[in-house]
Amino acid sequence: MTREEIRTMLVAVDPAIRRGFSMEKEEDYTYWEETRRLPLLSDDVHDEAWRFYVHRYTQDEADPMAERLMEALEADDRVSVSHTIDYDREEGWIHHIFECEGY
Repeated sequence: MTREEIRTMLVAVDPAIRRGFSMEKEEDYTYWEETRRLPLLSDDVHDEAWRFYVHRYTQDEADPMAERLMEALEADDRVSVSHTIDYDREEGWIHHIFECEGY
C-alpha cells in the first residue's frame, strides 16, 4: 500500500484529515502519520508497505468519525488495524489511536 493509497483512503472517510501532527485543539480533528516502511517482498521485488497511525481527537464519546474511520480501516483487505483509546482528563479530549499496517 503506497502512501498515496493511504492518503486517498483516509481522505475519502474524513476530507478534513491532515498528514502529520497538529497542535490545534479548538475542535475535533484527525491526522495520520507514516512511521515505518515495512519489508514486503513479492516476485523478488520490494513492494511498498507502511506502518501508519491515524489519530482522532474528539470530545464526543460517541464520535461518528471515529466509527467511520474504524469501519473503513477494517473493510480494506490491505490494512490490519488495532484501535486504542486514550483520555486527556484535564483537557477533556478523547484520543482514538488506530495503529495500522498497509500492504
